[in-house]
Parts: sequence; C-alpha cells; structure tokens
Amino acid sequence: MDNSGDRKAQMALQFSRLAPDYDLAGCFTHFGRRLVEAVGVEPGQRVLDVASGRGAVLFPAAERVGPSGHVEGIDLAEGMVAAVNADAERCGSAARVRLMDAEQLDFPDASFDRVLCGFSIMFPPDQVRVLTEMWRVLRPGGRLGISTWREPATHDLALVLSGMGQTPIRPPGWITEPGILSELMTRAGFSAVHVVAETHPFYHADMDAYWRCAMGSGERRNIEALNAEQTLRVRAALTEQLAQYQQTDGYHVPATALIATASR
Repeated sequence: MDNSGDRKAQMALQFSRLAPDYDLAGCFTHFGRRLVEAVGVEPGQRVLDVASGRGAVLFPAAERVGPSGHVEGIDLAEGMVAAVNADAERCGSAARVRLMDAEQLDFPDASFDRVLCGFSIMFPPDQVRVLTEMWRVLRPGGRLGISTWREPATHDLALVLSGMGQTPIRPPGWITEPGILSELMTRAGFSAVHVVAETHPFYHADMDAYWRCAMGSGERRNIEALNAEQTLRVRAALTEQLAQYQQTDGYHVPATALIATASR
C-alpha cells in the first residue's frame, strides 16, 4: 500500500511545528547563501526555491536577482509558508512562498533560470520524481543547486542517542555521500553534476543553546521520544561529547554539507 500521502502529511505537520524556532544557530542560513553562490544566481533571473523552510535560500536568491528578477518558493508545511511570507513582508522582500507539493510543481515547462533546494531532497517519497520536475521547469541551459547534510550540527546528538540505544529517526532518503547525490541527479536527466563537501562551525553559547537549536531541527522527534530520565542521561552524555568543541565563549560545533550543482 502506498503511504506516501500519510508521510507527506506527517512531514508537513512536523515542519509547521518547527517553524517558530527553526535554524536558531544559522546553519541553514549559512549554507543557503553558499548554495546560491555555488549555483550562480544572477541579476534579472527567475529562480525557484523548492522546500523554502524559513527562507535560507529564498532571501539571498532574491538579493542576487535584484528588482529586475523574480524569486518564488514552495513548501509543503503551512506553518513554514506563513512564517517566511511574514518575514518577507517585514523585510520588504518581493519574494513569496506558496503551498505546493514538490512532486507536482504547478509551473509551466522551462519557467526558471535557476532551481534550488536546500536540505530537503531527502524528504520526498519519490526523489527522482522531484528532481525530474525540477528538470522540467528549468529552461535549457539552466542550473540546479541541491544541498544535503553529510554531518548536521546535531550530529553529536545523534551519536549520543545511538550510543545509548536510541536509534535516531532519519528520512528513508537521507543522503550523506557525494556519489549517491550525483547519481540521483544524473538519473533525473541533469548533466555536469558537481558535488563538494563544505564544513563550517556554528556557535552555541552553552548546552541549553545547543539543546534549543536541536529542538528547532528535525532532531525534535528524537528528543521528544525520550522520557525524563533518558533526557537527563542524554544531556549529561552530550555535555561530554561537545567538550571537544568548547572554547572560552561557548561551543563552536562543525557541520558539513554537500553542495551539488548541475545543468539541464
């Protein structure tokens, strides 16, 4: 039985809940800007941001295209759509996000010069279909930019949970290897695929700040599955795990992203 509809509905609810506290450490913001730079967004272009979240890719893309360009995003989570559109209104950006399923893009063929997707290709039930839809709405010669996590900033929490017998929940399509991401993009029809791994440290003032960041990420499901005793044990073990990143002002925890670009 195909349960993809149920998976999408659960995912949309999960990310709507995350919207108010999403990206507290700025991980998505940093790598969103890097993705825009890597794919080469230029003034005057038309850009689509698939699975916009809180606008980590959307807003830097809008800055790059300028007033002569056009940027719009889509997302499956109503909470994310409402939050990012409110952010756009406050900052005076013309970019907006619509509620839409990435497996069924409601745009004509060859509508965009650039299509971007930051840290979301691992979630759709049919990844090839999503990429094929991205290929369809790109104009010939257009460019695609995709990012995934090789090791997110919450990687150490996942290690602690695994070490204590609490298997972290991951989407079935989680991608950590450049070869897998490259092969997936090639299967969807893209050429000149190039994948690089980039690492950047992210600041947390203390253990509580790290914990709040994790609660504003996909790790929230794993944290909420713990009882009170397990939570205390995990936090104690995590404090030891994070000691390797501690400096005088707090923790500087590295995260590594895969940034992939390709052409239609």
